[in-house]
Amino acid sequence: MTALQITEKFKTKLYKQIKEIEDNSLVEIVAVIKLQSGTYKDIPYRAGVVVLFLAYTYFMFAPAVFDVYLIYFMTIASFFVGFSIIEFIPSLKRLLTSKKRKNKQVELHARAIFQKAGIRHTSEKIGILIYISLFEKKVTLMADSGAEEALPGEEWQKLEAGFQAIFSTQDTLAALLSQLQTSKAIFSEYIPSVEDDINELPDNIDVEI
Repeated sequence: MTALQITEKFKTKLYKQIKEIEDNSLVEIVAVIKLQSGTYKDIPYRAGVVVLFLAYTYFMFAPAVFDVYLIYFMTIASFFVGFSIIEFIPSLKRLLTSKKRKNKQVELHARAIFQKAGIRHTSEKIGILIYISLFEKKVTLMADSGAEEALPGEEWQKLEAGFQAIFSTQDTLAALLSQLQTSKAIFSEYIPSVEDDINELPDNIDVEI
């Protein structure tokens, strides 16, 4: 679904960045990267139906005379052509999927992971989920009450804008690492570390929704 390759080398860099944030602040960061948050299977199916209808219309009203078997098989084939074009070209599928629907799917998955993974169960209520959905090109930040109250609203807005901006760059994953580095200073300022701070959450969680 995406040309981005999440390699082991990248994961190592990602976890290193998260560890640096947690070493310099009290926050517990969990990063989840998904290829996509929704299946959107209806989009390629609809495209297949549209192409099928257009093909059938052409065969019915074209001035040339076509063999009935040709009409039958080409009409069926046209459906699979339309379906495949949308299904296997993510940029077209993304274009045909409404922004509202994509955002809703990302939010649903982020909230489900936040709840199921127990990110809200840290002792100081300072768990933060960074949910990155590549197909939808959307980053969602979800924070437990302690972390949310510790940072001023404008700082959260700055963080959200910074993470979302990674999709405006040529190298999304490198931009993600850079933004994590930038966020380290913000977290350390408003949620400073304490002695005997225990890491209560894994840096990456894979939860089936």
